[in-house]
Amino acid sequence: MRTGMHAATGSEMQLVGRQLLMDLCFLDDRDGDAEREWSRLLQVYGKRGVVGPFEAMFRSGRCQAEVASVFAEVFHRLGYLPVGNLVSAGRWQEVTAGLRGWFGDRDVTQDEARGLLGEPSLLVDRRVLCYAPSDPAAGWLFIDCHAEQVRRYDVGRGTYTAGSSELLVRSVRRSGQDFESGLILTLYGKTLRWGPGWWIDHGGQDQPADQAAIAAQLREIRDADPSESLRRPGS
Repeated sequence: MRTGMHAATGSEMQLVGRQLLMDLCFLDDRDGDAEREWSRLLQVYGKRGVVGPFEAMFRSGRCQAEVASVFAEVFHRLGYLPVGNLVSAGRWQEVTAGLRGWFGDRDVTQDEARGLLGEPSLLVDRRVLCYAPSDPAAGWLFIDCHAEQVRRYDVGRGTYTAGSSELLVRSVRRSGQDFESGLILTLYGKTLRWGPGWWIDHGGQDQPADQAAIAAQLREIRDADPSESLRRPGS
């Protein structure tokens, strides 16, 4: 199943999603449900709402598909959005237990993600795979994909050819108590978020010992450099 996009930015999609939530609940005399859901979203995503962490993570307002996927889970839980391919309890436990091993610090294409997880319950803008468990209380799983805009110089023609790369997974999200705890970034996602040197400051607990040692040495060298220390807050 696919859902169309009717917003140019994540902020616009949040306005559309929140207004639709309020309208549907108003028609069914469920205003309290709309208020509770919006309060819950603010608690999970912060004072700017759903759009906040998505814009901050990759420094882009073009996150309407991610924002729409969050509202899709809300509409499904309230009974307004039917979805197919619900994941059984046993399969859900298996899938969620293997996420970090499948996606953490690796490059994974969208097709590979489908091979690992199966067909999604919902596809948003052809790039966000949404997996819904049979138990709504378990939350949803989201696989966010992105294609790089690339261009190539045509030798002898004096022109460039523009195109897009293959869809790569950049983040895996599980809806829960807070945004960061349910987030896994792929190698591509970490490079987008922090640059090619992400492993120096953001290696994490799974970082290989030799790489962690090198990262520690590089941090010591950087921290001892006056030109760098003067840039740190409080210096």
